[in-house]
Amino acid sequence: MIWLGLAVAIFLGALFASPPRSFSKPPLSWLAPATIIFLVIAWNISPSLPGQSAGKFYGLIFHFYGASLLTAMFGPAIALAILFPVAFLGVYAIQGNYEAASQHYLMVCVLPTMFAYLSIQVIQRFIPKHLFVLILGNGYVAAFMSIILSGTLLLVIRLVMGEANQLDFEGWFLGLIIIAFMEGSLSGMLLAILLIFRPHWVSTYNEDAYMSR
Repeated sequence: MIWLGLAVAIFLGALFASPPRSFSKPPLSWLAPATIIFLVIAWNISPSLPGQSAGKFYGLIFHFYGASLLTAMFGPAIALAILFPVAFLGVYAIQGNYEAASQHYLMVCVLPTMFAYLSIQVIQRFIPKHLFVLILGNGYVAAFMSIILSGTLLLVIRLVMGEANQLDFEGWFLGLIIIAFMEGSLSGMLLAILLIFRPHWVSTYNEDAYMSR
């Protein structure tokens, strides 16, 4: 119940922190449900790495998390609000285990969102504003770092919990790098497409700041 309570608390906090009535107005009124359905399907058709247990919140899984891209598009509050039903529809509805769904939300949704947001803030603060930097930084780098930092933190937590003997460090870091590369590539590609066809969907994009250079 502790995992569930924490996940629900974060979700409600993100919901209240989101702009008022943001989910009742276009594009979020239809984009949020479409995103939820897409990610639920993506999470459940993904093959796992050899030797990894599929469905475990700490398992390295080949799939598109989407947390970093949603953070770049709408900000962390809306991203966390959208990812909560994704975790529970994609995990609880399939496995029937609310604890696994809660852990999945906390570990592969909340953590990557936080690290992606911090990465985006650092990039916007210290890197000159350029459209290429926006795509590479907010798209690829933020997604890559969100996975690397989340995975490293989870590894540290498991070490603190005394699970060192059960860990395959080489396999863990190799899988983490592969997944981070895939996440960054997909996020960067999708962000580039959105900036071309739907730039108003990307909250971190400011036309005056980026196109004046």
